[in-house]
Amino acid sequence: MSGFFAHAPLWHLKDDFWKFWSGQTISTLGSSVTGFALPLLVFKLTNSPLNLALTMVFNVMPYLLFGLAIGAWVDRINRKRVMICTDCARALVIASLPLLAFLGLLSVWWIYAVSFVNATLTIGFTAANFAALPSLVEPDDLVAANGYIQASSSMANIIGPLVAGLLLVRVSLPLLLLIDAASFLVSTVSLLLVKRSFNASASEKQVVAGIGNAILEGLHYVQRSPILFWLTLLLLLFNFILPTADIQIVWYAKHWLWASDAQIGPECANRVSGIETMLLM
Repeated sequence: MSGFFAHAPLWHLKDDFWKFWSGQTISTLGSSVTGFALPLLVFKLTNSPLNLALTMVFNVMPYLLFGLAIGAWVDRINRKRVMICTDCARALVIASLPLLAFLGLLSVWWIYAVSFVNATLTIGFTAANFAALPSLVEPDDLVAANGYIQASSSMANIIGPLVAGLLLVRVSLPLLLLIDAASFLVSTVSLLLVKRSFNASASEKQVVAGIGNAILEGLHYVQRSPILFWLTLLLLLFNFILPTADIQIVWYAKHWLWASDAQIGPECANRVSGIETMLLM
C-alpha cells in the first residue's frame, strides 16, 4: 500500500475529485458506525439470534431483488441527482431510528424496514458512484483515483467501529446512528460542490435499449468473459458470507462472553482489518 501512494499521482487530480473523495470517505465512516451499531441495537431489543439474522436478510434482500434493475436504470438518468437524492433519503431513514428510540416507539420491525429501504437506496447510490468516477479524473489517473477511494474506504471501515466503541462510553447506542445520518448530509454537500457532470463526456453514447435488454446484455457479456465470470461468482460468494460476520460477533460477544458494548467495537474493527488483509494478499 505504501508503494502505491509513493508512485501514484496525487495533488494534480482535479478539485472536483477531492470534494467527491472527501464526502465519500466521511459517508463510509458513518456507514461503518451503523454497521456496528445496528446489530447491537437489535440484540438489545430482542436478545434473539433469529432477529439478528433477519436484520441481515432484510439488508441483503434488495441486492437480490433490485440490484440489476437499479444498476441499469441509473445509467439512464442524471447520476449526480440520484446520488444527492439517495443520500438525503438515507439520512432521513437512518435518523428515524434514534428519533423513535427517543420516543420509546422503536421496534425490531421498523429496523427491518429501515435496513431494507437503506440497502435499496445504497444500491442506487453505489451504481451511480462507480459510474461517476471516470468523469471526475483523466483516464490516466483513473487507477490512482480508484486506489485512493478504496484505501480511504478500507481505513474508514476499520476506524468506524473503534470510534463507535469509544463513543458508547458517553453516548447512548441509538444516538450513534446520527453519525451516519450526518455523514450522508456531508456527502450531499460535497456532491453539490462538484461542478462536473457525473454522466461522463459528451461523447458518451445515449442509452436507448430497454432495462431488460440492458440486463441481459450485461449478463451475456459477463458470461462470455471467463475472468469476469469467475470474479463475479467469487464476489457473490464473498458478499453472501461477509454480512454475517458482524451479527455473529455481536451474538457471540454478548451472549457467551458478556462483553460490554464498547468492547465489541475493536472486535468488529479487527474483523474488517482481517478481511482487507485477505483481499490484498
